[in-house]
Amino acid sequence: MPHSVNGQPVPEELTREEQGRISRDPRWQQIADPAERARQLRAAAEQCAIDRLLIEQAAANDPRPIDPEVLDQEIARQRAQWGCRTAFDAGELRRLTERNLRVARLRQELVAGACPPSAEEIEGFFNANRSQFQRPDMFHASHIVKHVNHEQTEMQAQEAIEAAWDELDRGVPFAEVADRHSDCKDKGGDLGEFPAGQMVEDFEEEIRALKPGERSGIFTTPFGFHIALLHGVRPAGPANFEEVRADIERVMTFSRQHEAYLRAVADIRLRADIRWAESQAAAS
Repeated sequence: MPHSVNGQPVPEELTREEQGRISRDPRWQQIADPAERARQLRAAAEQCAIDRLLIEQAAANDPRPIDPEVLDQEIARQRAQWGCRTAFDAGELRRLTERNLRVARLRQELVAGACPPSAEEIEGFFNANRSQFQRPDMFHASHIVKHVNHEQTEMQAQEAIEAAWDELDRGVPFAEVADRHSDCKDKGGDLGEFPAGQMVEDFEEEIRALKPGERSGIFTTPFGFHIALLHGVRPAGPANFEEVRADIERVMTFSRQHEAYLRAVADIRLRADIRWAESQAAAS
């Protein structure tokens, strides 16, 4: 493994973190021999650890300060996110947050020169790969939900959903009942259009059994009690350009930024002093 990068030892923990991260790529499974797969994965993780340490060093050596207001806002955000679940050392939290902000700033600057894809390139990619773009079943539904949580017991939620059901049975419009009773009142309970697989399985099973314009009975999911109204379904089939344009643009932009990042890190490597453990250097 690397001994040091610019005089700083490469922690084994850092290499293990990188190995865990990159091991999620399914392409590693293409290496049939487990021992060879492990060897290549370890070697790749060591290179990733070097790159990560180089970036952290470059960010730390940048003389430009981090805006104190931005730093304070990020610290406040983290405290609000983690709350009482974590004991904070104020000084250490500030140091780590500043380091992370410095690294994020440098990463953004390293990819800033990447050329975004043009409209013509995006459409050209779609036309060249049209058969790969398939749309899943798309549902448009509304729902009324009563959550079961620390604020509302199961009995209270059930009583409330039954009250909503009674109003629907008397002919009160679904949106009005949702606005009055649902724990998600936005837009009269309208969930908009969403693809198959996005909602929890129990919810999707209920709406799949409906015809457009029909509503379900009362049913449960891990979130609580629901009543659903299906507005319409678009069956799975080829996606049109507008449905996937934003996704294509996002993937192409990321790919170009990643290439720019790799070129920038390679340039940093050329100027770095990377020393390897003597045992590995001798073996090679």
